[in-house]
Amino acid sequence: MANKNLFETLTQYRLRVEKDGKDVVNVSSLFALPGLLMAPKLSLAGLIAAPLLGLRVHLESEDGEAVDVEDAVRKATDAVKESVVSTGRTIKEQVDKAWEAVSSDYPEEEAPENEEENAESPEAKDVSNEDIVEELKAHEEEDVPTIEVKPDDSDKA
Repeated sequence: MANKNLFETLTQYRLRVEKDGKDVVNVSSLFALPGLLMAPKLSLAGLIAAPLLGLRVHLESEDGEAVDVEDAVRKATDAVKESVVSTGRTIKEQVDKAWEAVSSDYPEEEAPENEEENAESPEAKDVSNEDIVEELKAHEEEDVPTIEVKPDDSDKA
């Protein structure tokens, strides 16, 4: 019985596509449903492109009752748009909270307020290039490893 009801329901509805009041496509939903199921992405692309091409898509019953597919697509688009906007707001709020938490964990270093602190800090020491070169030369001799190579006398014996 369920199959008969499904079959009857599908034959009661028709898919109509109009342009300027003239039917471009007028098919039973019995034939439109398999097309929708076999190529859902193509069907969705067609529903989205239809208004751009000046086409109106309707689903009509035998009683003359029409469901405007464009309104359904428009409502779904608005729902998706609102969802994306609210998700974007939520993400922005979470990022702002995380940034505030990170910023409070690592406060910016404050510069010393008086000159006495500046004079004692090692960064404030005035070093010239000549001092650096002399210090490098002094450590150069200590840091370079030396390898002593001696001839092998074992071959002579």
